[in-house]
Amino acid sequence: MVDPAMKMEKVYATTSSTIVPLLMRPKETRKFPTKAFDNFRSDAQKDVGPTYFVGTNGRTYNDKAAASNIANTHLVRILKGRHLQMLAIGGSIGTGLFVSSGAALATGGPGSLLIAYLLMGGMLFCTVQALGEMAVTFPAAGSFSTFATRFIDPAWGFATGWNYAIQCLIIMPVEIIAAAITLEFWSTSIPTWASITIFLVAVTFISLCGIKTFGEAEYAFSILKVTAIIGFIILGAVINCTGTPETGYIGGMYWTDPGAFNYGFKGFCNILVTAAFSFAGTELVALAAAETYNPSKSLPTAIKQVFWRIVLFYILSITIIGLLVPYNSPSLISAANASTNKASPFIIAIQSAGITGLDSVMNVVILIAVLSVANSCVFGSSRLLASLAAQGQAPRPLAYIDRKGRPLVAIAIASALGLLAYLYVSPAEVRHLRGC
Repeated sequence: MVDPAMKMEKVYATTSSTIVPLLMRPKETRKFPTKAFDNFRSDAQKDVGPTYFVGTNGRTYNDKAAASNIANTHLVRILKGRHLQMLAIGGSIGTGLFVSSGAALATGGPGSLLIAYLLMGGMLFCTVQALGEMAVTFPAAGSFSTFATRFIDPAWGFATGWNYAIQCLIIMPVEIIAAAITLEFWSTSIPTWASITIFLVAVTFISLCGIKTFGEAEYAFSILKVTAIIGFIILGAVINCTGTPETGYIGGMYWTDPGAFNYGFKGFCNILVTAAFSFAGTELVALAAAETYNPSKSLPTAIKQVFWRIVLFYILSITIIGLLVPYNSPSLISAANASTNKASPFIIAIQSAGITGLDSVMNVVILIAVLSVANSCVFGSSRLLASLAAQGQAPRPLAYIDRKGRPLVAIAIASALGLLAYLYVSPAEVRHLRGC
């Protein structure tokens, strides 16, 4: 006899083309403390099998077992189409566009900056289109790393996955430091260690809350970033046509004096790295496909948004920046040499126009964008590490995923490496904390 208190609900799993019921599970009747602790446990019905077997010639990689582990991943598919679309449009817009573009402008000039972004944008568009086709057909955990392991060679997938994971693990503390520096726009009296602690706890908290919280957070962050960039493009066009109190009508004046290019071909080559860094993170859409409800429907729409992201949010904004800020601007050069957020050409353009208060609003957007990138780095690195472990290409404990679909061990590793941000704390602050 079925207990009437145990009501049943269907649990679905999304494949590349269909949605099929897996099993019937009773609704949760446990109390909050028990439920909270149980959610951190792994699913007892699932386990990561061995991906190696001993053959006649020694230890051999078992690609079928690796593919089976990936296919039976513990990750949950709860992200919706709107999450993927906003992740594709503005998920990785951060310091690369808002801050680093200022140093790139001072190095190569507006002409070199625009050409570099066009070149990298074209390469990215082709890459994401190809990656999107693969992810729609095989919405597997690990995305491009898993594809390389399955269709090229396990060694290729190993190198791809670890390179990307290490990149995210390194960028995460860098973004935390950038967020602490961003606060100095308003006041330098805030202790660096305090701001680093607050931001690190916030990013870790979002990651520990699960993929749904990550999706909602990135959705809100992306809307804010997209709105700010569109507003800046409109404002920049108005400033360019109406002029500033000091210069009057601007037009293409700065492309003539001081010019469109600085340091010639050398300057152009120097800013290619900055342009590539600005576009990094677009591939997160494919990683999120493994945790998306019905990816065969949601992912193609999200991938198509990448084109508008490149053209509207990168190319147009870079063009406006090149029209409003000369590469020899004293504010740009001094701020770039000091490595502060005041090197942001967005803020410099607003300050040059004599608009008060709006620079602080843009700085808030930059702060949120920086934290968004740090949040994405934890997501990307943890998912890659978990998929590598499931395929036998990383230590097996990293494959641990709890009942809520959180790769807890991988998230803990990524968050622990975020402690490297404390290296930015000055010796004077350390002595002050010690009471010396």
